[in-house]
Amino acid sequence: MRAFFMMALMALMALLIGVPVASAAAHDGWFVRICPAKTEAGRIHLAFSGGRQGYSWSWIKGRTPDEIDLPRRFHAVARLTMRGSTVSMPGNIQPHVYVCVGFRDHIVQRMEFDDHEDHQKNWNDTDDCAC
Repeated sequence: MRAFFMMALMALMALLIGVPVASAAAHDGWFVRICPAKTEAGRIHLAFSGGRQGYSWSWIKGRTPDEIDLPRRFHAVARLTMRGSTVSMPGNIQPHVYVCVGFRDHIVQRMEFDDHEDHQKNWNDTDDCAC
């Protein structure tokens, strides 16, 4: 009974503050997935804009989650502009990055780059992501 109460409390808190409790197969809107096994970079900066709003996020290997949902304000955005960039590291001037951007239940854009990459995609575009 206590375990059930704790899970219910965690789910309620996650709902109120907008943090997912567990990873699900489908998302409520736009999401980003970093593929750490195919990514050499230690840090990636991603910027998103659409529907007159913007959002940026930095991924740091081993310190931030490999998959996130974009904020709730992006759930109804039909066309998203995205930019990914990375910086050189000691011993690797252009580290490779493998990032997938999706909408709800499918991947919209796979981004592979070693400097920066820009895209503008609709929610119904499709691509593959082999993390």
